[in-house]
Amino acid sequence: MSHVDISGWYNSLQQEFRSNSSKIEKISRRSEYWRKSNLDIVSDFVYDSSDTDINKQKGTCLYEPDLTIHGDNLEFMNKQSNQISSIMDVIADEQSFAKNYFGRLEEKSQKRIPRPLARDNTLDPKVGFALSFSDCLKNPLVIHNKTNTSNSNCFQRNLIVIKENVEVTIIETGNNLSVFNTVTEIYLEKNAKLNYLDFTGENNIFPKICHKFCDMAENSSFNHFGLKLNTKATRTEIELHLNGKGINTSIANVSLLNKKNHFSDENVLINHNGFECKSRQVFKSVLENDCTSIVRGKIYVAPEAQKTDGYQSSRSLLLSENSKFFCKPELEIYADDVICSHGSTSSSLDRESLFYLLSRGVHKSKAKEMLVIAFISEALEEIESEDIKAALSNYIENWISSFFNE
Repeated sequence: MSHVDISGWYNSLQQEFRSNSSKIEKISRRSEYWRKSNLDIVSDFVYDSSDTDINKQKGTCLYEPDLTIHGDNLEFMNKQSNQISSIMDVIADEQSFAKNYFGRLEEKSQKRIPRPLARDNTLDPKVGFALSFSDCLKNPLVIHNKTNTSNSNCFQRNLIVIKENVEVTIIETGNNLSVFNTVTEIYLEKNAKLNYLDFTGENNIFPKICHKFCDMAENSSFNHFGLKLNTKATRTEIELHLNGKGINTSIANVSLLNKKNHFSDENVLINHNGFECKSRQVFKSVLENDCTSIVRGKIYVAPEAQKTDGYQSSRSLLLSENSKFFCKPELEIYADDVICSHGSTSSSLDRESLFYLLSRGVHKSKAKEMLVIAFISEALEEIESEDIKAALSNYIENWISSFFNE
């Protein structure tokens, strides 16, 4: 980080975390958490996007942005009344609000699963944002990731703090090809609510890993929706800490892959540490050619987390014999008054439904589109906003049309 001074608190954190990094298990095929995964994601090679036609790699863009991340620059359309800062300014500021948050949730999330790439990010961020919300937002905050052809901006670090009784919706769009390791730490205070929609997973032509860690206080709510459209090799790691009573959370993801040797890798750990909390996980994958989808979802229930309600569903639609779906649902429960369930299925298109549509004069490609849209609808229902759900549904329907008509 030669282009910016760093604060004393961040320098101390670096030294502390660097000395502890050797204790974090390295990534290997022997690790169950990385078995079957595409290890291109952990390569030290920095992918050069300088020769890439950026105009063809814009990613999903449903709305005009309020904040654009372009390399290490933040471009504001509307700064509003909330605190928005560049992460590089944050780690250079001795008085930054972030010094009590930065890195602490990443450290906490190393407890049950070793995450060496998240630690690498903590030690050397290059781009990113820090947001602190003290007031509710009437409209979604749209953050657009714009590709920078420089290959030096490889680690993106984000921090989000939502104060007590505040509700916010964030939509992340774009396709930042020059970033391949992202960590977002999220802190929700009492009664806070965050709806987070991540639409950055479209046509990512380089390997990427994205971590999201969320710390939740009493009666808070976190709803996360992810979209993967023909990602080359994308891995997502989400860990939630439900630390108080009455917390609600939903994690949903849709992966649509049909290009040669493309990969989607979803990993979720939800730690139920509080009384009477609810969590949902809904994953839908549609795979063609030799594409692969992996889903690892775990629900951990602490002894004091009575009245837990945990649900997990992972379902895939395999459109060719070479496509592959691997699922590993887990329950680790130390309380006796809980409702926890998980289910996983993989199947091909329903022949009877397809035959019915064809017999009614529907073209075969259109019939397949209709069945795929019906298949992923459960995940889309996890989106609370009807306006966002409608806009995204229309976008996906148009995208699926090209999926079957390339």
